[in-house]
Amino acid sequence: MIEAIPKGIATGGVKEVLLPPELRRELMPNHVAVIIDGDRRWAKIRGLPVALGYEADGGMGWGRIFGGEKGSNLSPWIPSIENLLEQGKVRKFTCGIRSRSSLAMQPSGAKDTQLRESNSQKVHPQPMEEAANQNPEAVEAVVSRIFTNISSLKSAYIQLQSAHTPYDPDKIQAADKLVISELKNLSELKHFYREHNPKPVCVSPQDSRLAAEIQEQQSLLKTYEVMVKKFQSEIQNKDSEILQLQQQILEASQKRIKLEKNLKLRGLSAKESENAVNEDGHFSVDLTPELFRSAVEAAYRAIHDFSKPLINMMKAAGWDLDAAANSIEPDLVYAKRAHKKYAFESHICQRMFAEFQNEFFCVKYENSAVPNDSFYHQYLALRESDPLDVVVQNPKSLFGNFCRKKYLEVVHSKMESAFFGNLDQRNYIMSGGHPRTAFYQAFLKLTKSIWLLHRLAYSFDPPVRVFQVKRGTDFSEVYMESVLENFTVDENEKPKVGLMVMPGFHVRGSAIKCQVYLTGVKVCFLLHPVEGASAQPRANKFVESQCRRTRYPKLCAESLSNYITTASEPQKLAHAALKVSLLKAIYTRTYLKNVCKQLEKTKAKDYQAVKYCLDQISNGVNLLFNSVEELQHLNLDKESEFVWHRSNVQTWLSTVLTDAFTCMDGMSSYKFGGYKLKATIKAKVQNVAEVTSNALALFNGYAVRHKASHHSNSGKINKH
Repeated sequence: MIEAIPKGIATGGVKEVLLPPELRRELMPNHVAVIIDGDRRWAKIRGLPVALGYEADGGMGWGRIFGGEKGSNLSPWIPSIENLLEQGKVRKFTCGIRSRSSLAMQPSGAKDTQLRESNSQKVHPQPMEEAANQNPEAVEAVVSRIFTNISSLKSAYIQLQSAHTPYDPDKIQAADKLVISELKNLSELKHFYREHNPKPVCVSPQDSRLAAEIQEQQSLLKTYEVMVKKFQSEIQNKDSEILQLQQQILEASQKRIKLEKNLKLRGLSAKESENAVNEDGHFSVDLTPELFRSAVEAAYRAIHDFSKPLINMMKAAGWDLDAAANSIEPDLVYAKRAHKKYAFESHICQRMFAEFQNEFFCVKYENSAVPNDSFYHQYLALRESDPLDVVVQNPKSLFGNFCRKKYLEVVHSKMESAFFGNLDQRNYIMSGGHPRTAFYQAFLKLTKSIWLLHRLAYSFDPPVRVFQVKRGTDFSEVYMESVLENFTVDENEKPKVGLMVMPGFHVRGSAIKCQVYLTGVKVCFLLHPVEGASAQPRANKFVESQCRRTRYPKLCAESLSNYITTASEPQKLAHAALKVSLLKAIYTRTYLKNVCKQLEKTKAKDYQAVKYCLDQISNGVNLLFNSVEELQHLNLDKESEFVWHRSNVQTWLSTVLTDAFTCMDGMSSYKFGGYKLKATIKAKVQNVAEVTSNALALFNGYAVRHKASHHSNSGKINKH
């Protein structure tokens, strides 16, 4: 500090401060800002007011150096610890430079008044005249920046919280740095405002507010992003819980299926097992047509299962199966030799269902009286039991007598003698016993299913009626069902019943169809996939190369790759393509038949359109069957016959395509009640058309290659 006031200030003495000779007044700056310090200590040591120290330093010292009369060119800045700690303000003298002598020469009262005013004067962060004229928009811009910084701090803090759940050290460290950074920004802004309170130089207050609002919205967006991530994490947790629950449900379903299988082995269904146990300790079930239908299916399976060991034992004994089948139904023509098994199933069925319509079912009751137990209770008592245990414990029971009688009717004495070499088992049964042999136990399972079916039939009110059909009866889709699935009939010919394999039943106004073997039909010998065919590269390349000439090459390769094992077999490939087309047509015909039945029952308007489409596809099935047979009987030695067969196949396949497109056109022009039904039918018919188109292309390719090879061979023969 420049010593401007001597110790004798009270006496009014003034010490003139001279400018050093090396400083030239004309070279001095026009305006100088000075930060001065020590005025308070100087005044305190001398017992003077603080304001007087400021006046003395500013007026007597610096003012004389830079030109007393031009004190306005000097801007002294006075720092104060109290101001910095309390208000953060710095006082700046902006008044004209005053000398200490002028202050000393004032009257005592005036001087004290001025000192009090100086001491009570408020300290401002910027010049008082500037503070008075401060732009309020600039202040608002600074406040906006403060709020923006606070929003950013809040966003950073939320990120820090979210990093703890779940715990992520890297995210916590990054969020912690972000929080510290925002706190530093807020602190710097506070000090900046207190010390400088700057005015915008090149940015307007409106732009500052807009930028602050943008930054605040960005901070809010970060906050929302953090919340979204948190919600996504919760969703992932919920998804994992759902997956766990689905896995538990799947495991429970698998356990349920296993339990149902065990119950079925015991003669129970899953629905029935849930019902309460009756007073006799048996599982009670609801008497419904569905229950009877399931019993019919079980009886048919039992007949089929018993026929297998019977036929095997006949083979082992050296029996002529053709002669045995002919003795059951003489002069019956079978489509395949393997179909003769149905003759033996028919024989078993005829014997087992004899007198089924009788209430006593070929069993004589004592005193000709109906037993006290009802049919339904007998059904419940036996369905849970092992038939062998029942007949061993009570050999002369109703069920025991039934088993004995039916065994003697079904198994002829000649059979038994051929099977076992003696009649010991037969004699034991006739004497009232029940042997524990495997063959007899298999027969007991059959008798149990038929006995339960009879007990259940007479549990209804009115009782279930059984009906049978004889050989030569016209086939009826209402009351009959063919045991052959893939068959076709010639036009204007009706299939006939050759064998009745299982009778039909009338239960509460509905019919359960009887199972029959038909004559006068053509059975389609469908392809079976060859194991390992798709794994042979050469065969696959051959199929793909041949399918490139078709209109639907991808479908062609997918449908035929499992049936060709070697390359260079165009005839087999064409044959397989025809059979695949026939298979698709048969499946589509079966689907349309079922749809027609449902529509006919409900008398829906769509019935006529579906029936017309069914007629077209049925005609296509017959033509495809003829094409398969024609290709099987090709005589490749005679060119004229080959041309004839080729022409037939090409004509029939073209007709199948025409029928399929006619069906689809009719479906498109007809207004269906159900869009889903219409789309399903069109998709199935379209598939038939596509595979038939491929089959025609492959057959044409085969015919061209055959013609070329035939001419080549003919040329070689002529040369010789």
